Amino acid sequence: MTNPARPSLDEQLANLPRDVAPSRDLWRGIARRLPEQRQRRRSVAFAVAAGIAGACIASAFSWAILRGHSVSTAAPLGAAARNFDEPRNPRYVAARASLELNFRERLSLLDPATRTRIEASLAVIRQAHEDIRQALASDPESPVLEQLWQSTWHDELDLYDNVVQATQPMTRT
Repeated sequence: MTNPARPSLDEQLANLPRDVAPSRDLWRGIARRLPEQRQRRRSVAFAVAAGIAGACIASAFSWAILRGHSVSTAAPLGAAARNFDEPRNPRYVAARASLELNFRERLSLLDPATRTRIEASLAVIRQAHEDIRQALASDPESPVLEQLWQSTWHDELDLYDNVVQATQPMTRT
């Protein structure tokens, strides 16, 4: 099987030069890419942290709104009518206005086709919210309708948060 005229692999490896210089200096290209890799890792870590923080803030905001709403609109004992209108708490109104303003600013950064689809989704959510509110006026004791009604608030705030997160500028350090 072995051919005596042909050197073995070990002999061929032993005859190879120990150092081979590249045809050009590679270190400049490597060194230039190292900060990009570190920056990319930092940017991804920051984006993940910002996303988690945003989700926590949105959850806390939603919880505070819904908790405040259920306390403020709860009918006194023996009362037949319940109020299913938007909360009028000044802190809620200010926070919602700020959130919506931020959403609108970020929405303007998106391309027109995406912006149109998001606005259409927002219109569907708002129409569902109003339809459920009207159904609750007819059946105020329905826990399913009340849950759906509150869910539309979550959907709207989640849409705002998703747009803000998707358009979050990547910071450079």
